[in-house]
Amino acid sequence: MPALTSRLLACICLFFVAACASQPAVPTASDDGSFVAAEVAPDAGPADAPANNNDRLKPLTTDEEAQGALLVNKLDTAEDQVTRESVLGELVALGPRYLEFFRSIDRDSLVLDMMYVVRRIEREHNVGNPGEQPAYTGKEPTTPAIKGSGEIQTRRYEPGTEEYDRESVERFMAERLSQAQLMMDGGNHSGAVKIAEAAITLMPETRLRTDFDALILRAKGESQADLIIAGTMSLQPSHLHYSKDEKGAPFAAPLLIQCFLKNVSSKAITLRLYEGEGKESILQLSITYEQLDYQGNVMSQRGNVRLPINAGDSIILQPNESYSMDVPLESLASLDADAPLKYALGNVRIDAALRVYGALDDDGNGMILRPIQFPTRDVLIYPAKYDLSESTNRPLTSMRKSLDDGAAQDLYMTAHLVGTRERRSAGDILLGEEFEESTLAMKRARLKALTIIFKTGANWDIKQWRSWWQENRLKQ
Repeated sequence: MPALTSRLLACICLFFVAACASQPAVPTASDDGSFVAAEVAPDAGPADAPANNNDRLKPLTTDEEAQGALLVNKLDTAEDQVTRESVLGELVALGPRYLEFFRSIDRDSLVLDMMYVVRRIEREHNVGNPGEQPAYTGKEPTTPAIKGSGEIQTRRYEPGTEEYDRESVERFMAERLSQAQLMMDGGNHSGAVKIAEAAITLMPETRLRTDFDALILRAKGESQADLIIAGTMSLQPSHLHYSKDEKGAPFAAPLLIQCFLKNVSSKAITLRLYEGEGKESILQLSITYEQLDYQGNVMSQRGNVRLPINAGDSIILQPNESYSMDVPLESLASLDADAPLKYALGNVRIDAALRVYGALDDDGNGMILRPIQFPTRDVLIYPAKYDLSESTNRPLTSMRKSLDDGAAQDLYMTAHLVGTRERRSAGDILLGEEFEESTLAMKRARLKALTIIFKTGANWDIKQWRSWWQENRLKQ
């Protein structure tokens, strides 16, 4: 009996275990009446969560913002169109992650450029297309203002436009038109066309659209014209002198810009140089003006000067025939009125082009004549208090006087007047044993003067100069 009882208890236990093991898992109900699994696999993810690998959503790092800021500053300080186009390409290449950074730039001189960059990036990367996620702005969405009646107050924008101050942009468009005109006057037709086309691409509905279109048409027509008049230029004198050390002072003697024109075509050409007020030819000067001192400091500025040709008449040039004319430049007050007040040496680099009022072919028909380009020329300008006449005639005497007086800037300026015949004597004077007894300023002036005279050794010290002089003195 005990054995039977034990077997019965064992069977009951086995049945109980089997019943528990075969019972299915009961799902749990969620709050909305649906059922969810009680357990989730450790590597499982939400079914509706997309992989977020859109780089456009990533904010810029500090280094990336610094990189963009450097390029923007480089664009703002670019002095020629080639550099500007290169920097604009680099900015566009940064891509859509920089869009908000570019939109936040608030410099008057860069408004149109930034609009151009933003539009280029949006077009190339399809930014703003339906269904595309917006770029990350780093700001929470704002709640629209609600009027008292409960109506939502929203701003209205015209399709395809940006929010901007129309009058301010129109002023910038006028500046771009003027810039394009100056480029065309200087013979840079391709640069003028690029500026005009970029401007109307940014704002096709500008009030100046007709002027831009006319400029583009004229620039393209003139750029296709053959070169039929060649030009060269010389400047007299080669060294200028301010008349007074006061603001806006003119030169002691005007700078004569001597323009030489030559007919390089096979037929006679009539040049209409001056036909009354408003009908004159223009000599367009693109000027770089540097003010220099013995310490190596340089203050540079660029500007344009327009000189009307208000004399002469129509001239006929036969094939291979030449014509010359002198155009005086009285001062550079329009570029820097304070320059005569500074005791510095001025170096002026002039890039000139002559826009002839009109031209006729040998049959008397009007013809397109491109602006006549001249080679770049340089001229030095000395302060009024500097004795230019004495230094030009006797540069070695002036050099010794500057050394005796401790006039470092005078010594530096006189070095530019030393000719080939005085070079050996000048070297002996500057490298003499009294060098060590000179003040620091005079030592710098001596070394700078040596570099100017002998066109070498910009970073040499006195030991290097004396070693070089020992080997090259007799070659001078």
